[in-house]
Amino acid sequence: MKKLTMAAMAILFCLSGAASAQSARRSSSMSSVHHETFFVSTELEFGMPIGNYSDVNGVGGGVMLVGEYPLLDALSATARIGFQYHANKTVAATDVHVHSIPILLGAKYYLMPDRQGLFGALELGLFDLMTSASSGGVSQSQNDLKFGTGIGLGYAMKQWNARVNLHSQDVGHFGDALMITAGVGYQFAGF
Repeated sequence: MKKLTMAAMAILFCLSGAASAQSARRSSSMSSVHHETFFVSTELEFGMPIGNYSDVNGVGGGVMLVGEYPLLDALSATARIGFQYHANKTVAATDVHVHSIPILLGAKYYLMPDRQGLFGALELGLFDLMTSASSGGVSQSQNDLKFGTGIGLGYAMKQWNARVNLHSQDVGHFGDALMITAGVGYQFAGF
């Protein structure tokens, strides 16, 4: 799993590097938005578990690769995949953390014209939760694949956007797996 995680991170960083090359060729005119049918962006996130989840998981950060497909003038289908790293939390002399790989499908609705300004988002998908605990030189880890869902609110300006999300990383234990994330994204390609 560590090899898969490292490979995913390497791909995301390579795509981020390609963003600067693509943005140099991309027109800054927003009139081209209506001719493009698929957008690719990256997001950097800060995550904070809340409720019971904060007892076993520390704050963290992550990077997401985002695809957006406009369906109507104000509505888009979205896909996000990434990696979220979380700091250790000490519980009864045991260091614990839960990293995750979210794979989310959803919708984004823009409240203002031309895909600018305020937007709302709804997502659902899978969270690969990588739990690790270590105490006294002994460590254990496990992976759990959980179904999760979330809502978000954001603001888009040209190729940039900022958003805040509330996710439950396990619908089966909704209140025990709540996470708030806040991030900044940059759209680097449109096809």
